[in-house]
Amino acid sequence: MKSIWKSKIIRGLSVPLAVIIASVGLLSDVGGVWDLLKNFIPNKEPLVAIQGRFSPIFRNPGFSSNHDDVSLSFQVRNYSEAPVTLIAASLSVENARTVAVAKSGGKGGCTLGPARNENSPITIAPGATQWLTVGENIELRGVSSYLTDKRLSNVFVHETAGSPFGIAQLTYVDDLNAYFDKAYGSQARIKVTVQSISNKEHIFTFPIAQGKNLFATDGSLHHDWLIANWKNWKNIRSLGGYKCELKYDS
Repeated sequence: MKSIWKSKIIRGLSVPLAVIIASVGLLSDVGGVWDLLKNFIPNKEPLVAIQGRFSPIFRNPGFSSNHDDVSLSFQVRNYSEAPVTLIAASLSVENARTVAVAKSGGKGGCTLGPARNENSPITIAPGATQWLTVGENIELRGVSSYLTDKRLSNVFVHETAGSPFGIAQLTYVDDLNAYFDKAYGSQARIKVTVQSISNKEHIFTFPIAQGKNLFATDGSLHHDWLIANWKNWKNIRSLGGYKCELKYDS
């Protein structure tokens, strides 16, 4: 009887002893310990979107097509302690009716498209912010029929350095959200995937029907910007509405 109990006790201890022996072995190898622990440490996203903007591309009545196409620009802040270099970006449409990735697109400057070898890398220093534009445009089908000259006739546009920036009557932002909700759906959003030089993917989402105004810094789209640039399209200086300042790794 005693031999049976001894056998059970030995078998019961075999697994914990194996774990202890393996742990002791790892403790003798600091690299091994770190490789084990880092699998349990949350990989926190270092980049956060501060604000986003839709900008009209072919608003000029002289263009014969693509009147509903807009570009997406957004400001990113790096909250890590190391620089992050971005090399490519692409977008997709989620949970949206009639919204699509446009056939038009852009290149150059602070624009990142899907093809990494065709882009100029953008490096964001620790604690710094950087504007960038996605090379693929978005087709907001029907928006040109909604944002008519008649509808916007009473909108007062704020301009800075001669370029449209915002509007005085922020109720138009609510009206535009209501239109997007009805036309595209309350859950419609743009998903942006940005790739860094370490092959890591950074994901950003922008709800279309939940836009805000220029005072929002929570990553929302600034719909007052879209309205202002739609009305005063003749005064648009750059599609992204920001001064492109490329930053490279040293």
